[in-house]
Amino acid sequence: MDTEFPDEVLKSVFPLLDGKDLVFCMLVCRQWREIAKDDYFWKCICSRKWPSICKQPPSDANYQRLYLTFSQPQKMHNLPVPKLIFEDLVFYIDMWLEGSLIFSQAISGCTLREGLQCAPRGIPDILAAHLKSVECILMLEVEPKLSIPMGPAITVSVLAHRKDSNKMACIINKSTFDYIDSNAARALAYEYLRFSPRNPFISDIRAWMSLLFLYKGANVIEVFGIELDFCDAAKSETEILWLLDMLDWK
Repeated sequence: MDTEFPDEVLKSVFPLLDGKDLVFCMLVCRQWREIAKDDYFWKCICSRKWPSICKQPPSDANYQRLYLTFSQPQKMHNLPVPKLIFEDLVFYIDMWLEGSLIFSQAISGCTLREGLQCAPRGIPDILAAHLKSVECILMLEVEPKLSIPMGPAITVSVLAHRKDSNKMACIINKSTFDYIDSNAARALAYEYLRFSPRNPFISDIRAWMSLLFLYKGANVIEVFGIELDFCDAAKSETEILWLLDMLDWK
């Protein structure tokens, strides 16, 4: 149903509107919608929003499409399915206490993805809540548990192998567990990831390794689990696999 406004009136008013108002005008009726399709009105809007566009406009410029494309809030898009899968990954984790090897295992990506099957009693509420998180948790139960005195330096190295390309990547290289979160019963070490030269603008993303423990006396901790995460940039399974795929595999 058309309105009582003549076309000439609408054509005089529409160039004065901003983009949001003109979009709403297109919803009023068929008459308004057909008139508002005139790209001249959208050119007026774009010239106010981006004045330089009029100095050298693209030869095939469609100003309505230009405005609608770059004025809408950016939408979150789901990542495509990653090429890498946990079935193709093996993690080599080694830990030393003052230079003496105390833990050394090759762990499949699937095993690390399964996480802890049963958390021990007595862990802090903060850690218990973390273990129930819906985010992707890469965790391994340490069996037998490690009793470690507090004070001496504990270091960790993590290499990864991908079976699909038969290449290796360094995730953590002899980093020290130099921070202890007593409230969450976690000792943490980290290393900045090394990315492929094909991904030159990615930096400052860390891999974190955590020791999950219970206190056994004043100066001894008992490690019952280890966790690998990339919380700086990736939390879901898809995000982690994409992140790992971008590493400098050799």
